[in-house]
Amino acid sequence: MAAALSGDGDARRLARRLAERTACVTMLAGSGSRWVASLEAAKAAGLDSGADPSAPRGLFPVRNYMGLGPDPAPIAAYALAVVRDLGRHIVVVRGWESEIEDRILRPLSYPEGSWAFATQAAPGGKPRGHGDAAAQTMDLWAGADYVIVNFGGDASSPLSALSSLAVMDALSRSLGDEAPGLLLPAAVIDSPAYPVVIDDRGLPRRFGHAKLQGSDGRAPGRGYTNVGVRVYRASALREAIGRIRRDHWTAERGYAIPGNAAAADGAGGEFALDNVDAALAAEGRARLLAVARPEELSPVKSLEDLGRFQRDASVVCGDWVSLRGVLGSY
Repeated sequence: MAAALSGDGDARRLARRLAERTACVTMLAGSGSRWVASLEAAKAAGLDSGADPSAPRGLFPVRNYMGLGPDPAPIAAYALAVVRDLGRHIVVVRGWESEIEDRILRPLSYPEGSWAFATQAAPGGKPRGHGDAAAQTMDLWAGADYVIVNFGGDASSPLSALSSLAVMDALSRSLGDEAPGLLLPAAVIDSPAYPVVIDDRGLPRRFGHAKLQGSDGRAPGRGYTNVGVRVYRASALREAIGRIRRDHWTAERGYAIPGNAAAADGAGGEFALDNVDAALAAEGRARLLAVARPEELSPVKSLEDLGRFQRDASVVCGDWVSLRGVLGSY
């Protein structure tokens, strides 16, 4: 339907046209403190996970249900497969570029030259959030109309990514500068750790993020949650990043964003894309697209998450057959 309304004729032409206007930013910088702690706990218990604690957790091998690439495949292969044919690629890293190329990008048939690596600077040895990574990579997505951001630890879906990009493009073409700056594919789940608060018109107005706010709590009851893909108009993302850095960052103290937990190392708190999302939502410039499966929100934060991730990935990948012939070899 989106292809017909846009005048592209079919979904393959729609995807190709949008890919020419889109940059895809995939976050693969760092292992994560909970991941490293779980590796250390396993080692102390006499269990050998086989994982290098200095490597990004996205390189850890899991069962492959995608129908392309090797089996097992690195966790991050799921996220990178989802956006392979949706634009040019920026992979945010802190080392391990050759392993990412050899174990993920080339096995997934990424065309040579279609990606660039960006090393995220890390004050005090710790990356300061994916919002900061987006800020550091702005030169690499300059010229794009849309920016897809995804995360290397989620069981993402190409259906959510493509449909969200197509809707954002339709809104942009019909509304111009009045189009929303953010479109979030969303799911409804029990007790979301990343709740989305909507107003009486159905517009998202506030986003919760337990870790960012220094809490381990979840919202009670059922509610909307974002999944591991976000679609921005590039101009809105650039503008929001600029405001946050102007208002909440200094070279001396790093980031001090109201509502975010302070960092224990004294080098500044995080700047997350959740802060960008909150700013756009407060201005009425964010929208939800309730197309995602709950299983798409299955981030691997520790070894204990691997079983759930693989079960959920098998469910999500059952949808991929509908995109065969539209996005590459899906």
